[in-house]
Amino acid sequence: MNPVERALHQELTGLLDRLATSLPEGGFEAIRAVNPTLRARLDDADAKLAAVRESLLDGYGRWRRALEDLENLWALGAWRSAAAEEPAEQSAPLAA
Repeated sequence: MNPVERALHQELTGLLDRLATSLPEGGFEAIRAVNPTLRARLDDADAKLAAVRESLLDGYGRWRRALEDLENLWALGAWRSAAAEEPAEQSAPLAA
């Protein structure tokens, strides 16, 4: 589980804990059964939450790949810089 997944899981768990302490036993199903309009809104909110979660995880994946690309470019630059300096250092002892 990556850091973003952990944070989302903690927030969702916290929400469920708060709801569990504020609703009576069986409250979730009772509320959904009694009020169809509220049930539709809850279903819609659940779907939106899932879509936003997926978007955050997708964005975090792009973020990680961008970090890796940047790191790889810096490593390539350092490698090329070291490779460019290497022949000059090797030729100096040969000239002496």
